[in-house]
Amino acid sequence: MFEKILKIIGNLEKYFNDLKELNVKSAESLTKEKFYSLSMILFAILNRAIDLGEEIVRENKMGIASSYKEIFQILNRNGVISNEVAKQMEYLVSMRNVLAHEYFDVTEKSIYEISKKINSVELLTEQIKTFISRKNATKKIK
Repeated sequence: MFEKILKIIGNLEKYFNDLKELNVKSAESLTKEKFYSLSMILFAILNRAIDLGEEIVRENKMGIASSYKEIFQILNRNGVISNEVAKQMEYLVSMRNVLAHEYFDVTEKSIYEISKKINSVELLTEQIKTFISRKNATKKIK
């Protein structure tokens, strides 16, 4: 479990570095190339966030999610992530679905709005790291 989670977290860190390198300041500053680059980076970040959540739920036998949004509800119910992060991730999952299935309706403004909220994935990652640390500390005590 731990190796897979570390790989996912490493991927997320790389994608966030790529996002910073794009240096998008506004929807109006998105050239065609930056628009598509930003779209793909956001899509990759959101997919890996879902993978991370799924892995934590599965490995800790927290249940079976029937949707991507439910992954974050399960993590919240089990004290892994806060209510705020769960709600933010549910919103981002819905935006991920737009990127995946309704990409023809995505505009510079909508992609920029998603990019402004993507830091919720960093909060998710930090809260999952804290959960793992607590769990490992508990194991050492026993």
